[in-house]
Amino acid sequence: LRSFAAVLTRRVAFKGIPTQDPEAEDATLWDVTQEETRQAMKTHFLAGLSQEPNKSVRNKVCDTIAEMARASTAKEQAWPEILPALFECTKSPSPEHRESAFRIFTSVPNLISGQHFDILKSVFANSLRDENLHVRLAAAKAAVSFMLDTNNATRNSMASLMPQLLEVLNALATAGDEESLIEGLVVMIELAEHSPRLFRHVIVDVLPFMIEIVKKKELEDRTRQSALELLLTLAECAPGMVRKVPDYTTTIVPVALEMMTELEEDEDWYSTDDLDEGDNDENYVIGEHAMDRLARALGGKAMLPVSFVYIPQMLANESWKARHAALFAVSAIGEGCIIGMVLPFLRDPHPRVRYAACNAIGQMSTDFAGPMQKNHHALVLTNLIPVMDDAPFPRVRAHAAAALVNFCEAVEKGTLEPYLDAIFERLLSLLNTGTTYVQEQAITTIATVADSAEDRFVKYYSSIMPLLINVLRQATNKEYRLLRGKAMECASLIALAVGKEVFAPHAQEFIQLLVQTQSSVTEADDPQVSYLLAAWARVCKVLGRDFVPYLDIVMPPLLASAQLKPDFAVLDPEDDIESKYSAEDGWEFVGVDGQQIGIKTTVLEEKCTAVEMLICYARELGPGFRPYIEKVRDIVLPLLKFYFHDGVRHAAAATLPQLISCANQAELGQEYVINFWHGICGKILEVMATEADPAFLLQLYVSFYESLDFMNGPSLTPELLEEFTRATEAQLKEFYARLKHREETRASAEFEAEDEETILEDEMNEEAVLGEMSRTIHSVMKTHGAAYVPMFKSLEPVIATFLADTNSASRQWAICVLDDLIEFTGPHSWPIMGPYLPKMLESVLDTASDVRQAACYGVGLCGEFGGPDYAEFCSAALQPLFQVINAPRSRELENLYVTENAISAVTKICKFNNSKFDVNTVLPSWVQALPILNDEDEAPTTYTYLLDLIDAQHPSVLGLNNVNMPHLVTVMVEALVAGIIPEPIATRMVHTMKAALASMDSNMTSTIWNSISPEKRKTLQDLNYL
Repeated sequence: LRSFAAVLTRRVAFKGIPTQDPEAEDATLWDVTQEETRQAMKTHFLAGLSQEPNKSVRNKVCDTIAEMARASTAKEQAWPEILPALFECTKSPSPEHRESAFRIFTSVPNLISGQHFDILKSVFANSLRDENLHVRLAAAKAAVSFMLDTNNATRNSMASLMPQLLEVLNALATAGDEESLIEGLVVMIELAEHSPRLFRHVIVDVLPFMIEIVKKKELEDRTRQSALELLLTLAECAPGMVRKVPDYTTTIVPVALEMMTELEEDEDWYSTDDLDEGDNDENYVIGEHAMDRLARALGGKAMLPVSFVYIPQMLANESWKARHAALFAVSAIGEGCIIGMVLPFLRDPHPRVRYAACNAIGQMSTDFAGPMQKNHHALVLTNLIPVMDDAPFPRVRAHAAAALVNFCEAVEKGTLEPYLDAIFERLLSLLNTGTTYVQEQAITTIATVADSAEDRFVKYYSSIMPLLINVLRQATNKEYRLLRGKAMECASLIALAVGKEVFAPHAQEFIQLLVQTQSSVTEADDPQVSYLLAAWARVCKVLGRDFVPYLDIVMPPLLASAQLKPDFAVLDPEDDIESKYSAEDGWEFVGVDGQQIGIKTTVLEEKCTAVEMLICYARELGPGFRPYIEKVRDIVLPLLKFYFHDGVRHAAAATLPQLISCANQAELGQEYVINFWHGICGKILEVMATEADPAFLLQLYVSFYESLDFMNGPSLTPELLEEFTRATEAQLKEFYARLKHREETRASAEFEAEDEETILEDEMNEEAVLGEMSRTIHSVMKTHGAAYVPMFKSLEPVIATFLADTNSASRQWAICVLDDLIEFTGPHSWPIMGPYLPKMLESVLDTASDVRQAACYGVGLCGEFGGPDYAEFCSAALQPLFQVINAPRSRELENLYVTENAISAVTKICKFNNSKFDVNTVLPSWVQALPILNDEDEAPTTYTYLLDLIDAQHPSVLGLNNVNMPHLVTVMVEALVAGIIPEPIATRMVHTMKAALASMDSNMTSTIWNSISPEKRKTLQDLNYL
């Protein structure tokens, strides 16, 4: 009864209560209870803590006290009695009381965050040496919980406790208390994941201790696996630190390989019809995962030399288990150079070794996709295809077909074509077996091969499509649901491969079978659902707008899937998760504030697929999707904040521009489309302002500018423009803060060279977002022009910061934004641009080529669009532009586009903004700077200007007595051969070139002709230019 009272108090008092005000902060019954009542309950429970004799009841009392403390801390409500009471408990003669105090500290670590550090550290240090092992374990959990919760400085000061934390594990191992040892290891794994640097000075002791545990086969599997997990977590979270530990890989690799041999001969493995892997927690699987994780974390340089001390020996071992382990190790570490070593094992006497060889080939096909298919297709396919004939062992045959999927996903159709007859002969044979999982794999492989073979598959269409239709007609029992799903997938992929015309004879029957299947689905976990969603979308893609009549059939279940809500569970620490919420059923749990929060992820995949299909229908059907655009909008807009699944959020954001496009194409009227867009725009901007995930922020900006582009004109109110600018300004400030943090990290004493890879990846992701921000600002200014200038002014401080930064990507970004301002607002840009022009001129000679290119381009825009205010600047810019053009390495690859943008900038200044200098003195140098042969955007303006000047017989261009004409003809030849000049400019240039050649004497013509390489002459003749 006392136990029930404690549990009931916690569950009732801290459960959220409904509120009528959507803006109101979430409240609980505890929050609205009178202060006197709360105080009385606190006093009562604290008394129970010291008086309760039963451990189970006392634990529940602790959990309720922890919840009270958490609520008091969150609401800044005083509870002065709790800390003295708990610290007193840590000194109690009763070990149960000492343990209880640390149980509460573990659940609410911020309760002690304000305490004097030395006192706190002393309490932990003394308790980690307690005579009672359970108290020591509880103290270790509390210490780690506090370390995870506190700031970096305090956490680093706690590092001196690390040897004592390890000693607790050692004591538990010596005592043989495996259950407690596992608890301790799990806590240390969490610490290693969060703060691996704390292990820096103890890792040399952690390694042999954990390896000793892993090697003891008499221990429980979970104990050994937990010890290995700690070592793997350290390798993944601090690879640089681990690489410096002597003998880390040479110690852990043989142990992982040995663990991979811990499997038994199992007759059921050969005969089962159920391939659901029930052995994911077996030691041999854990060992394989360990090799994979080590390879990813530490890299081939660290792993391969050690691994290949053992792998060749294991491949030569008489024990099939050793050969099996070696081949799976090859799969895990991804070494592509030993393909010749693996292929003979496709013919090994033991079927499980052949299976492992198929696995290795499949993994290598993925890890080395492209080169492997290009260079080794004959070797791989001639050895792999016959394994599908391994009749006595259907599981081996299916795995060979699975490896073929991996290989074919990255193969060119021309490479694959010679093998198609042999492949489909085997796959049809597999399809006709009586084993369901073999048929499923055959269908999957047919789908992949068809997708890769594309139009080359037409030859096999008439043999295979009827078989798939037959599966859908006849395999109607429940156990065939997955088979039917794969048949739908395969048939729809084949339809995509062969096209509408070839698919037409089967289209109606296939659609009818999809309709029947859809109507037969009654259970939420029916695997056919996700296959149905994707199959319908592929059929839509094949039929195009002829699919519109089927929309009313497809959309109701699709919308239902898009609106699925995930199941949640909140459990107490002592609850048995696996018994009710198994991982096999899709449940995933995380610890939050001393509780286990679970979410069932299986529905999330279906939801994600459904939203992705909405993108397809909107894109393919255009105005035909009109009846659903409001409904889909109302579903996907809230999903921008669906934080449980990144894929759902990305798909929701990507759907929005397609809805705008549909609304535009449906000719619903300007007012409707504007209002429709504004409703979407407001929600995008709301999320954009605070979004912290770079990948999703990038998608939001892409969706925003795609929508703007579909609107094709000014479509934002001043208020929305202001909101966009505020959101972007906030994100730019966050970006800059992260940039500075990375620079500080690089400069810190703790920075490891190996950490550079992670930082570079972060930089790449951040710069990708920055690029899409720039692209969005470009679209805003392109569509709104001078109307955006007042809002743009609030971005000036950020732009100035970026422009002055040492990071070249930041400088380039700032200049690109200023370029857009000049291009799309013209003379209106002058009040803003005035202070930035000296920096732009300086950037023409920047050390970074990307910055120089952006600056040269911007100077050209000043000439073309800036107007009279920019005339002095344009004149001053000529000298640095020619400095770029005439630099010794100006025509090298890294500088080509910089140079051509500088030439184009001179073009635009001479043509549009030449009032402050004598253009006749500039044109001769400009002529000698030509040609432009790479930048297709800049070439048309420059060559049009050149042709205008030649047609006008401009003396500064032609030179005295036409001395420049041979050079000009050469320039035109080079430009025409390069193929960067659009029509009608190319035709005009040919005419001008022919006229120039006709005006020369034959000797000069011959000299020019002979200076042109034979290849270029042939190109000119092939294009009928000569």
